[in-house]
Amino acid sequence: MKSAVIGWGLVGLGRLTTNSIAPAIRDLPGMTIAACLGSSPDKSRSFAEAFGVASVPASVEALAADPAVHAIYVCTPNALHAEPVLAAARHHKPVLCEKPLALDDAEARAMVEACERAGVVLRVAHQIRLEPVMRRIREIVAAGELGQIRALSFERNGPLADPVRAPRAAWRMEATQGGALFDMALHLLDLAQWITAQPFREVAAMSHPDRALGLPDETVTVLARLGDHCQATIRATRELPCTRNDLVIQGTRGMLATSALRWVDRYTITLDTPEGSREESFPAGNAYRAEVEAFAGEVRGIRSDLPDGREALALVETTEAILRSIESRRTLPVPAP
Repeated sequence: MKSAVIGWGLVGLGRLTTNSIAPAIRDLPGMTIAACLGSSPDKSRSFAEAFGVASVPASVEALAADPAVHAIYVCTPNALHAEPVLAAARHHKPVLCEKPLALDDAEARAMVEACERAGVVLRVAHQIRLEPVMRRIREIVAAGELGQIRALSFERNGPLADPVRAPRAAWRMEATQGGALFDMALHLLDLAQWITAQPFREVAAMSHPDRALGLPDETVTVLARLGDHCQATIRATRELPCTRNDLVIQGTRGMLATSALRWVDRYTITLDTPEGSREESFPAGNAYRAEVEAFAGEVRGIRSDLPDGREALALVETTEAILRSIESRRTLPVPAP
């Protein structure tokens, strides 16, 4: 990239873009918002006025073709990621897509292969990977301090819905593209594979309300096998006021446990081995700012920890197996992507 300033094209101007992504781009040096496209012309114009955006194109194609746009961020509802990602590929623009990349294997594969053919950087916004505490946990596992990993337990909660002060977006309440599975559990599924360097092999899952009845889940629990030896339990909920929000990893040489990983100012790792116990502490950071910085580095040729298209495709395969498991009440294999 020749320009010293990265011009972002933002597609999807909902709460996440407005409250987190756009402020990070505005406040960081060396980048600007060059163009924006929302769900309606009025929304686009209002956003452009609020953030000083010069260009409000009429279509995704026009935004991707804009020479002032050097990178594209896609934050549309889950089912609407394909069109802007494919437009980015056609116009050779690096693209950062919100999770999930897609809701089915065929669409995800088409997006990944289009970007690969065009030589376009495609990354998916699993920003929790960038938190220093997560990077440190991955280092500890990779260094073999816990031995061979046998068990992993991950729990996370989201805020309770407030229909008056903070109602959820309507699309998040659709079983086809919302629910706790895609809202929060997806982050934990990604982190489990990334931390252990082990792919999901089989899954069994249940949800409340029951997705088998066509309802979006507020709580989802997944029992899984990672690689050949690790059993994992992953639970995400957005209907309970008090949960632990923690991670526990057990191996043949020791155990790692965290303090709460959400809604606090500092995170703590406790590592127990036969040699003794130690603690490490990390400040809670702004993961969305880190995400913007990481992808700006990608535009300039510096590989980050954000997942690429092939990693995202593997996660789509996992979520498809989870949905089939909930519907069939069976333990199912996760096919290789």
